[in-house]
Amino acid sequence: MTPDQITIVVLNWNRRDDTLACLDSLAQAQLGGAKVLVVDNGSRDGSAAAVHARFPDVRVLELPENRGFAGGNNAGIRVALDGGAQGVVLLNNDTRVAPDFLPPLLWALDAYPVVGAVCAAIHRQDRPEMLDVGYAVVEFERRDSVRLCGVNALPGHGFDSRREIPIGVGCCLLLTAEALRTVGLFDESYFAYHEDVDWSLRAHRLNFQIVYEPLSRVFHRGSTTTGTLGDERPTAEDAAALPDLPNAEPLPWNPIRTYLGARNLIRLLRTYASPREKRAFLRSCAYEIPLEFLAILTQREGWLRLGRFGYRDAARLYFVERHPVLTRPAGSPRDRIRQALAFVLLVPIDLLWTLPREIWRAHREGHTAQFVQYLRGLRDGILDRPIPLERLGLR
Repeated sequence: MTPDQITIVVLNWNRRDDTLACLDSLAQAQLGGAKVLVVDNGSRDGSAAAVHARFPDVRVLELPENRGFAGGNNAGIRVALDGGAQGVVLLNNDTRVAPDFLPPLLWALDAYPVVGAVCAAIHRQDRPEMLDVGYAVVEFERRDSVRLCGVNALPGHGFDSRREIPIGVGCCLLLTAEALRTVGLFDESYFAYHEDVDWSLRAHRLNFQIVYEPLSRVFHRGSTTTGTLGDERPTAEDAAALPDLPNAEPLPWNPIRTYLGARNLIRLLRTYASPREKRAFLRSCAYEIPLEFLAILTQREGWLRLGRFGYRDAARLYFVERHPVLTRPAGSPRDRIRQALAFVLLVPIDLLWTLPREIWRAHREGHTAQFVQYLRGLRDGILDRPIPLERLGLR
């Protein structure tokens, strides 16, 4: 496959400046005759007009409404295939490409017998020496079944060689026309998030290979489309101090992405997971969801992410360390008896009075917003409900 047989599809929804910057980087790249197609998902910020003005040679497909990642890219793919493209590169509009990002994607097509897709190495824009993500794997027996590999890793730490992978990440993904015609397009019922996982699993079932190509570099800002919607991250002035860690960063906060990810994960489970995997997933949720809620209440989410917060830690923090009488050294049998009596008296108060008040406080201050969206996503996925696009601000 040659570059002039490629169409690069850039999807935009109300992110005019990001899209223009992405197109600027493409204009400086070695495209070798590859075409660029911008799909505008019903934007209201003048994106289409701005692209026409700055890049008059770039075709813009204007859709009447936001069709999500799946529907918007499907529209672009159809136009590309109808125009004779032998390959379609899906490129997030919040990316900047390296000048030589395209040739390695084409080289990877010749490295394996039946390649259906090639995934670029996605680097961070703010720290380009680090990966934002490499590729993904699926482990349905885990609560976080879709696991991103290479997050915040250096390429040399196991991500600097071409390889066959389970899941290609849709941030920059070359799809061959043969695979698209055989596997089909994205499932638009996903709207956004995990539609690339679904497509990859379908491709594997039909014996297509998916390849990770580290020499193709794309620099990503990360979740700008849904990150600006919904609730802002609440401040936690009284949060427990975490240890100083190298490269420590705030935990991700994106309630809408959390909702869509949870809802669409259930769709994946329903379609692809075995009965054993579904049971393991339920056990994982039953154990981890209450623990995550306790971490939110005690503001130990960072500890939970580090694997240093369990039920025993939650019980100690909630029922013991908050009461000076229980943390005071017990030097005599009388002191130990006094502490035991205090514990018996204080635990019911903590459970029946303090805990409900703190749950209400966390909800009122917005700390539970992302967790609530996660539970809603699980519920809507189980009940197979359509995505409430208007409520989420996606339409």
